[in-house]
Amino acid sequence: MIHLEGENYHFFFCNPDSVARVQSKISPFYDHPLSSIEELPYLYSQPSLVPKFLYEIEYDRRSYPSSPMKTPSYMKYENGLLSSEDSKFGAECYELAQGNTYPIKTNPYRILGSPPIFVTRDGVRTQIGISKPGNFSLSRLIRKRMFSTRYLSLRDIVNPELDEDSVIRKIEELYFDKESKTFLFRLVKILYAGTPAAEQELVSNLFTYEIEFAKFLRDRIFSIEILPLIHGPFLNSILNKLDERILKYSIPNLSPPVRKMVEKNVSKNRWKQILDGPSKKPELGESFPEIVEKEIFKRFSRRIYYEEGNFSVYQESVDPEQLEIGARATIEFQAIAGDRYNLNSNREGILLYSVTKEKILFQIQTYMEIVRFDLFLSKKERDSLEFFRIPSGSILEIPRYDQTKMIVGAAISNEKKPLEFSLLSFDY
Repeated sequence: MIHLEGENYHFFFCNPDSVARVQSKISPFYDHPLSSIEELPYLYSQPSLVPKFLYEIEYDRRSYPSSPMKTPSYMKYENGLLSSEDSKFGAECYELAQGNTYPIKTNPYRILGSPPIFVTRDGVRTQIGISKPGNFSLSRLIRKRMFSTRYLSLRDIVNPELDEDSVIRKIEELYFDKESKTFLFRLVKILYAGTPAAEQELVSNLFTYEIEFAKFLRDRIFSIEILPLIHGPFLNSILNKLDERILKYSIPNLSPPVRKMVEKNVSKNRWKQILDGPSKKPELGESFPEIVEKEIFKRFSRRIYYEEGNFSVYQESVDPEQLEIGARATIEFQAIAGDRYNLNSNREGILLYSVTKEKILFQIQTYMEIVRFDLFLSKKERDSLEFFRIPSGSILEIPRYDQTKMIVGAAISNEKKPLEFSLLSFDY
């Protein structure tokens, strides 16, 4: 199984040998500006999360519209009593304390344990309160920050029946500059040298260490000049819908290889009809080259993660022998009252470690390939953070804003298990 629809996220359990092709459209359920939401790639070859409240998607011939954030009802803890805004807690609601489960039959309910309180209700696990109150210290580790970007893999566009020399000859005919062709030749070597996983690792390193190559992979490779390399019905699907007058307007400015490719993909009669017919100046963004480049990006771009810069992750204890000098520092924290916080999750995997005036700390209980937090500040304001390859026991920090209405998030473990969670601090 590659795809799973969750409450607030779509989960894609992908790897280089198991790729998902997903049509997506920016479609926020709330009034978030479209310009603040990134376009998603079409091809997924790594574990990925897609927020349902920001996008509508089409996958495996099924459409999924955007939808609102969903969270369990808020539970209030005060003076030893736990209460719910609902009239009842529900038939399947239990407190977990001292290794036992106790049914919650009254509202309000006097708890038997002490904060943090753990409650299960209808399959949802809720932590009320923080795990670490008062003053405490943690070991800070500096880790490489992972960023995501899109690139075009020759694996997705080149005719698989061609050998390496044939692809090189095709590239030599393309209207790319000398530097770009050099990059393309290197991509061919990568394509034929190993597995999809090896390609992904090599390309990730290129983004980290070779800036000019990275710029080409991220931007210039999506030029219309790559069109003669694309195998299959891609161009036909564009030409069948394109206004012939707009195509006629663009023909004089097409490079010979691209023009030849277009001519091969239409009948002789239609080509003559286009050349003899009228032309129409397209609106901005609607010319034939612009349409082709947008479709190349939309249909063939892959998401890839690469290292750039650093971020802090904390741990309660660290083996000094595993650290380089200067890689660790002891950081002091002072928690604020945290009994009003509810951390809801569909299974174990994350804890609300502590809350300070400026930070919210979460402890990850199992190795996670990806962890995402979405902060809902208002119906027009939002913030999001993603972390990658987080070891078990790590403590992540996110900013604490006074105006935050709710936080929702998700993660995928290295065992491909989905985790969804939400953090509430009042009944929103």
